[in-house]
Amino acid sequence: MELIAEDKPKVRIENWSVVDDVISPAYRELAPGYRLTGSTFRHWDLPSGLIYTSAILRVDPGASLVETAEAVYQLGKVDGRYERWFLGSSIEDAA
Repeated sequence: MELIAEDKPKVRIENWSVVDDVISPAYRELAPGYRLTGSTFRHWDLPSGLIYTSAILRVDPGASLVETAEAVYQLGKVDGRYERWFLGSSIEDAA
């Protein structure tokens, strides 16, 4: 497993979910290639509020960190709809 970069800005993201992209906001698993969307605070370059990140490069589920080209995102509270989708898809995968 590759390590998450320590030299990038760290931003907390709340009410997050994982999507294909802005044009196709279908939910996806937390994995490289997809994008985070959610509410950020203290972003170095954007006002606080809803964002879509660049593509995910790496995920550290144990530390709740997600790295993109520009930043490392600390995962806060997950979006409730995304959580229900994820739990439903996990059950279907197990069947």
